[in-house]
Amino acid sequence: MRLIVKTMLFWTSISVLCMNTNLAKDMRVDVPFPPALMPGDPGLPTGHLLPLGYQRQPDGPVKEYAQPLTPTEFWERHARDYVPLVYRQAITKAPAFTNWQSDEYIRETYGDLDVLVEKKNEDRAARPQRMPLSEFLRNYRDEDWYVVSLLPDPMRAEMQVPRSLLCGTFKKNILESNLWLSAGGTKSLLHYDADHNLHCLISGRKDFIMIDPKYDEKLYMADKKQFSGSSYSHLDMDRVDLLANPQVSEVPWTWATLLSGDCIFIPSGYFHQVRSYGRSVAATIMWSPLNTFDDSDCTTADIDKYTALSDVPLQWTYKKGDKFIDMGFMNVEVVRGALLSLMERENSTKLTEELFALYYELAVVNEDDDREMTEEDAEIISKMFGVLDKDKVGYLTRQELEDLDIEVLKDVARLVDDPHGPVTEDDDMHEEL
Repeated sequence: MRLIVKTMLFWTSISVLCMNTNLAKDMRVDVPFPPALMPGDPGLPTGHLLPLGYQRQPDGPVKEYAQPLTPTEFWERHARDYVPLVYRQAITKAPAFTNWQSDEYIRETYGDLDVLVEKKNEDRAARPQRMPLSEFLRNYRDEDWYVVSLLPDPMRAEMQVPRSLLCGTFKKNILESNLWLSAGGTKSLLHYDADHNLHCLISGRKDFIMIDPKYDEKLYMADKKQFSGSSYSHLDMDRVDLLANPQVSEVPWTWATLLSGDCIFIPSGYFHQVRSYGRSVAATIMWSPLNTFDDSDCTTADIDKYTALSDVPLQWTYKKGDKFIDMGFMNVEVVRGALLSLMERENSTKLTEELFALYYELAVVNEDDDREMTEEDAEIISKMFGVLDKDKVGYLTRQELEDLDIEVLKDVARLVDDPHGPVTEDDDMHEEL
């Protein structure tokens, strides 16, 4: 059931929503990392009121590879046990590696496509705003603006997929790809995300502090909200107060520095803090963390052939004209499979609203130990089942559920979390950021 619960959790872009609000842009790319420990004032612990990383020496760098592993090797050595890795120069064959070094190229080629834009803001609950990429590029060097958005479909053709994801369960469960773009000088809070993430840097430099999730009780974590598979630490990343949080000095950490062409695998639930330097462009590939790996198609797949991101299936995508930019939603195919499994377990030939309510209770309500079903839950269940039961007969047969269009399942997901950025044909104005 833990698998079902995980797939009902939504990835939230904590890295952007929780940007440090007091950080001036730092355009340097030669900042020493990992930091050297500095002696503190007498009587105070080492690293008190200094940035995260100054409290103790790292255990070492994240495991590195000069070439991406095969999918089976990747599963056995890293993905199965949620172990990070770094691939050096893994996407240098991608046209984006050369072309996206230029704002002018991006503006001329993709400027009419919409992206979601965030800014440093004290209100961490603020939702990102939507604007054309050309508008962002005209202003982002003078404004505190950052893109974190679905990578628009046309841009996917210029992005490379490392061979580790080119067969088996990985390829079949890619959820989305995200575009990250900023002028540099940004920091995230220490946080974790719901899905596995291969974060590939195209331009700039990024430093990562990586911490095993088993140390969560020492990291002053925010309460995880329902439907969110992400959370973050309340610690001040620039001034860690060791008098209030002495346990931080006990937390081991590893590190990685990415340069243009490098990728890092960030497992689901793994704590990381990211610092970027210089103009920064990155693309990420997100996929569901599953318990097993089916490699039955790997013997026939040509994983060493160059493969563009546009050549692999993604569940959640954006193209020009789409009403919504559907970022951070669940793996709806796993939901389909969980419903089919529940029907089999209950020896039922029909998926009724009552049976769907049982699934919802197991997958959502039981995630919170102290929570019970509410009237709001009942309303959500009714709406969700109403979308599934498009013929309004009160049930779906097993065959109907198996054949159900994925777009219907995506409409169900949208009922649990709001999509981003409605667009209207005649709206040339955008909300003030």
